[in-house]
Amino acid sequence: MWRVIATFFVVVLIIYGSYLASKYIGKGLSKSSSSMYMRLIDQITMGQDRHIAIIQVSNKFFLVGITAGQISVLSELQDEELLPLAPDISEVGANALDFKAMMDKFSDLGKKRR
Repeated sequence: MWRVIATFFVVVLIIYGSYLASKYIGKGLSKSSSSMYMRLIDQITMGQDRHIAIIQVSNKFFLVGITAGQISVLSELQDEELLPLAPDISEVGANALDFKAMMDKFSDLGKKRR
């Protein structure tokens, strides 16, 4: 009985220690990635190790291409050229249908095993 209680207590301590460690590590990462002069506005993945990003430096915006080997400035953007895009409803709907189809497949697998 004491072993069960001691094991439970040790597990709780490990979980709490992991929580504290991740909390302080997360704070450290956010401090190291912040900058007083630059800011990442947005980025999109174009493929493995390939991104396009909008970076703000002071009051200027730059469109940059990022690969594993280099970073290239593609163009300078004006503030009025930056317009937020609404999410594409057709993509959201297609993803929801794909997820539903996957869940249906998994539920069918469970029925076949019985």
